[in-house]
Amino acid sequence: MKIALISDTHDHLERLAQALDIFAQASAEALIHAGDIASAATARKLSTFDGSIHAVFGNVDNDRKGLGRILKSIADAPVSFELDGRSFVLAHDRSQISDKLLSQADLAVVGHTHLVGHSRENHTLIINPGTCRGGDNYQPTVALLDSQNLSVELITLS
Repeated sequence: MKIALISDTHDHLERLAQALDIFAQASAEALIHAGDIASAATARKLSTFDGSIHAVFGNVDNDRKGLGRILKSIADAPVSFELDGRSFVLAHDRSQISDKLLSQADLAVVGHTHLVGHSRENHTLIINPGTCRGGDNYQPTVALLDSQNLSVELITLS
Protein backbone atom coordinates (compact mmCIF):
# COMPACT_ATOMS: atom_id res chain seq x y z
CA MET A 1 0.00 0.00 0.00
CA LYS A 2 1.19 3.51 -0.82
CA ILE A 3 0.70 5.92 2.05
CA ALA A 4 0.96 9.71 1.62
CA LEU A 5 2.87 11.51 4.37
CA ILE A 6 2.49 15.25 4.87
CA SER A 7 2.98 17.81 7.61
CA ASP A 8 3.10 21.53 8.24
CA THR A 9 0.96 22.71 5.33
CA HIS A 10 0.45 26.08 7.07
CA ASP A 11 -2.31 27.11 4.63
CA HIS A 12 -0.20 26.83 1.48
CA LEU A 13 -3.05 25.70 -0.76
CA GLU A 14 -1.03 25.68 -3.98
CA ARG A 15 1.58 23.29 -2.62
CA LEU A 16 -1.11 21.18 -0.96
CA ALA A 17 -2.86 20.86 -4.33
CA GLN A 18 0.43 19.80 -5.92
CA ALA A 19 0.99 17.22 -3.17
CA LEU A 20 -2.53 15.82 -3.54
CA ASP A 21 -2.00 15.46 -7.31
CA ILE A 22 1.26 13.57 -6.69
CA PHE A 23 -0.45 11.31 -4.15
CA ALA A 24 -3.28 10.59 -6.60
CA GLN A 25 -0.81 9.77 -9.41
CA ALA A 26 0.97 7.38 -7.05
CA SER A 27 -2.37 5.73 -6.16
CA ALA A 28 -1.89 6.43 -2.44
CA GLU A 29 -4.68 4.77 -0.49
CA ALA A 30 -4.15 6.56 2.83
CA LEU A 31 -2.90 9.95 3.92
CA ILE A 32 -1.20 10.76 7.22
CA HIS A 33 -0.96 14.44 8.23
CA ALA A 34 1.31 15.27 11.16
CA GLY A 35 -0.28 18.61 12.05
CA ASP A 36 -0.16 22.35 11.40
CA ILE A 37 -2.96 22.33 8.83
CA ALA A 38 -3.86 25.85 10.06
CA SER A 39 -7.31 26.67 8.67
CA ALA A 40 -10.63 25.32 7.49
CA ALA A 41 -9.79 26.17 3.88
CA THR A 42 -6.75 23.91 4.02
CA ALA A 43 -8.72 21.18 5.81
CA ARG A 44 -11.39 21.32 3.07
CA LYS A 45 -8.73 20.88 0.37
CA LEU A 46 -7.10 18.06 2.34
CA SER A 47 -10.46 16.33 2.71
CA THR A 48 -10.64 15.87 -1.08
CA PHE A 49 -8.05 13.10 -0.79
CA ASP A 50 -9.59 9.89 -2.11
CA GLY A 51 -8.73 7.51 0.71
CA SER A 52 -8.49 7.29 4.46
CA ILE A 53 -7.05 10.27 6.33
CA HIS A 54 -5.30 10.17 9.70
CA ALA A 55 -4.39 13.57 11.16
CA VAL A 56 -3.36 15.23 14.40
CA PHE A 57 -3.53 18.82 15.56
CA GLY A 58 -0.33 20.85 15.45
CA ASN A 59 0.67 23.88 17.48
CA VAL A 60 -0.85 26.35 14.97
CA ASP A 61 -4.16 24.49 14.62
CA ASN A 62 -6.14 26.88 16.82
CA ASP A 63 -9.62 26.27 15.35
CA ARG A 64 -9.88 22.68 16.52
CA LYS A 65 -13.68 22.58 16.34
CA GLY A 66 -13.67 23.93 12.79
CA LEU A 67 -10.96 21.53 11.63
CA GLY A 68 -12.77 18.65 13.36
CA ARG A 69 -16.02 19.41 11.53
CA ILE A 70 -14.19 18.99 8.22
CA LEU A 71 -11.67 16.26 9.08
CA LYS A 72 -13.60 13.81 11.22
CA SER A 73 -10.50 11.74 12.02
CA ILE A 74 -8.31 14.60 13.33
CA ALA A 75 -7.34 14.21 16.97
CA ASP A 76 -4.97 15.29 19.69
CA ALA A 77 -1.60 13.59 19.50
CA PRO A 78 -0.45 10.95 19.92
CA VAL A 79 -2.73 8.71 17.86
CA SER A 80 -2.16 5.00 17.24
CA PHE A 81 -3.71 3.07 14.36
CA GLU A 82 -3.06 0.27 11.87
CA LEU A 83 -2.71 0.40 8.11
CA ASP A 84 -1.98 -2.58 5.89
CA GLY A 85 -0.90 -4.69 8.87
CA ARG A 86 1.54 -2.07 10.18
CA SER A 87 1.14 -0.25 13.48
CA PHE A 88 1.55 3.52 13.41
CA VAL A 89 1.84 6.25 16.00
CA LEU A 90 1.24 9.82 14.82
CA ALA A 91 2.13 13.10 16.52
CA HIS A 92 2.99 16.63 15.54
CA ASP A 93 6.13 16.70 17.69
CA ARG A 94 8.29 13.66 18.51
CA SER A 95 8.23 14.74 22.17
CA GLN A 96 4.49 13.88 22.27
CA ILE A 97 5.25 10.16 21.85
CA SER A 98 6.33 8.26 24.95
CA ASP A 99 9.15 5.75 24.60
CA LYS A 100 6.69 2.99 25.55
CA LEU A 101 4.21 4.00 22.83
CA LEU A 102 7.03 4.33 20.30
CA SER A 103 8.27 0.83 21.12
CA GLN A 104 4.82 -0.58 20.34
CA ALA A 105 4.72 0.85 16.80
CA ASP A 106 6.29 -0.24 13.53
CA LEU A 107 6.29 3.37 12.31
CA ALA A 108 6.03 6.84 13.78
CA VAL A 109 5.13 9.90 11.71
CA VAL A 110 5.98 13.33 13.10
CA GLY A 111 6.37 16.90 11.90
CA HIS A 112 6.86 20.27 13.61
CA THR A 113 10.59 20.78 13.00
CA HIS A 114 10.20 21.16 9.21
CA LEU A 115 13.31 18.94 8.97
CA VAL A 116 12.77 16.05 6.61
CA GLY A 117 14.24 12.72 7.56
CA HIS A 118 13.79 9.19 8.71
CA SER A 119 15.61 7.14 11.30
CA ARG A 120 15.21 4.03 13.40
CA GLU A 121 14.79 3.85 17.13
CA ASN A 122 15.06 0.19 18.02
CA HIS A 123 12.63 -1.49 15.60
CA THR A 124 10.49 1.63 14.94
CA LEU A 125 10.92 3.67 11.78
CA ILE A 126 10.43 7.39 12.54
CA ILE A 127 9.55 9.57 9.55
CA ASN A 128 9.30 13.35 9.29
CA PRO A 129 8.09 14.32 5.79
CA GLY A 130 9.27 17.91 6.31
CA THR A 131 7.10 20.92 5.56
CA CYS A 132 4.63 21.03 2.69
CA ARG A 133 4.67 24.82 2.91
CA GLY A 134 8.43 25.24 2.67
CA GLY A 135 9.96 28.65 3.32
CA ASP A 136 12.27 29.81 6.11
CA ASN A 137 15.20 28.04 4.38
CA TYR A 138 13.27 24.75 4.14
CA GLN A 139 12.44 23.03 0.88
CA PRO A 140 8.73 22.17 0.50
CA THR A 141 8.53 18.39 0.84
CA VAL A 142 6.14 15.48 1.30
CA ALA A 143 6.76 11.74 1.22
CA LEU A 144 5.32 8.46 0.02
CA LEU A 145 5.67 5.32 2.11
CA ASP A 146 5.41 1.81 0.70
CA SER A 147 3.96 -0.17 3.61
CA GLN A 148 5.15 -3.51 2.23
CA ASN A 149 8.91 -2.85 2.15
CA LEU A 150 8.91 0.34 4.32
CA SER A 151 10.67 2.36 1.63
CA VAL A 152 10.23 6.13 1.85
CA GLU A 153 10.25 8.36 -1.21
CA LEU A 154 10.91 12.02 -0.47
CA ILE A 155 9.25 14.42 -2.91
CA THR A 156 10.29 18.05 -3.27
CA LEU A 157 7.44 20.35 -4.32
CA SER A 158 7.87 23.42 -6.51
